[in-house]
Amino acid sequence: MLAVAGHAEAHSRFLGRPVAVVGFMGVGKTTVGRALAELLDRPFVDTDVLIEQRSGRSIPELFAEGEPVFRALERRTVLNVLDGPPSVIALGGGAFAQPANTETLLARALVVHLYTPWSVMVGQLPQLASTRPLIHSRKPWQVQDLFRARAASYRRAHVRVCLPRRDVREAAGELAEILRIRVP
Repeated sequence: MLAVAGHAEAHSRFLGRPVAVVGFMGVGKTTVGRALAELLDRPFVDTDVLIEQRSGRSIPELFAEGEPVFRALERRTVLNVLDGPPSVIALGGGAFAQPANTETLLARALVVHLYTPWSVMVGQLPQLASTRPLIHSRKPWQVQDLFRARAASYRRAHVRVCLPRRDVREAAGELAEILRIRVP
């Protein structure tokens, strides 16, 4: 009985938190996040879109000024969104790999990692490179190194969903069920 009560208490603490959707670039964070927000009846926030709106510049333009410029804007945006009402937040692929963001998000949000294996990701690289400044001029093995480097932080997420076996609505539905579990 004590374990059930502890689970219910932990679950209720998570219910009031934002849901942060993390994962490598191109795995579907925005698409799944938007569908999850609809299912949970919560606002949806894409931090990359907010950064572009607030700065008046595109992500590639910000990266052209240097990755630290972008990461500073990203950090402020993450903190601002976490201070708002509970929402579903899609983060840029590298946001959760930044140690300060990792610790803040783990403490203040329910972090959901959308995982797609490298064997699937490698086939998406040509399309991703056209819009992702970090991989634009990198060779596949260099992008795989980035994929592996970020994997350690992604493994710290509270929940992990593997997308190649699910469509967007199914992945969002599974996550919504996890968040709606009620313990008697």
